[in-house]
Amino acid sequence: MIPAGRTGLGTAEVAALLNRKALSRTVRESLPAPISREGARTFIWDAEQIKAHVAGDSIPELSAGMPDTDELLDAERARLELQDAPTPEDFDAHVRDGSVPAPDTVIDGVPHWKRATIRRCDDLLDREEARLELRNQITAGAWGSYIHEGRVPDPDTTVAGVPHWKRLTIRSWDANRPGERAGGGRPKGVKETKPRARNPEKEARRARLQELAPDGELPAPALAKFAEAEGISERTVFRLLQSIREANA
Repeated sequence: MIPAGRTGLGTAEVAALLNRKALSRTVRESLPAPISREGARTFIWDAEQIKAHVAGDSIPELSAGMPDTDELLDAERARLELQDAPTPEDFDAHVRDGSVPAPDTVIDGVPHWKRATIRRCDDLLDREEARLELRNQITAGAWGSYIHEGRVPDPDTTVAGVPHWKRLTIRSWDANRPGERAGGGRPKGVKETKPRARNPEKEARRARLQELAPDGELPAPALAKFAEAEGISERTVFRLLQSIREANA
């Protein structure tokens, strides 16, 4: 994985910085640890760490130079924190479908995310890391077929010859592909012919949450505890809280 905001270098680029035609195993092992996943066929290193190594300086942490990662951002600031910032409407859609993680906390009814939470959306994942990001994982072979057949979005970039996708790209595609969410519903413009059946279990869960948070506000620790107790995701709890706030508006 290439963390958001970092630049990856392949073997040829690192060798060039060291004035070598190639990297022997001994030289490779003297370098800072690669940022490519363990077991990856292609080694990728962080550019700033390699440059520091070449200069004989101390190796900076991958988070070096980043603004406060724990700073809380409202939706607008969180949206602008993303590379190629989506429109406000698209950002809201990403939050609803879970492509953007649930807020870390809600302050006065306003969702807030830690900067680190948002930045993870821009991490670059190789093919295997992208597969492991899927909600319902498929085999490596099936995933390869998806890519070969063009059923997966084009990679956001290629580093050292290796295609990489942003975490947000994969999560958004996964949440909205047929059979997952939008694609599995009825065609746009077609109305239901009969009311949906009530789900007493869901209604009871929402009532329990409304009793706990009548104004639709719940601190992150309490939100996580409720999710664990109910056996549901924190995203689901956040959506329920949103519905409570909307009903109170």
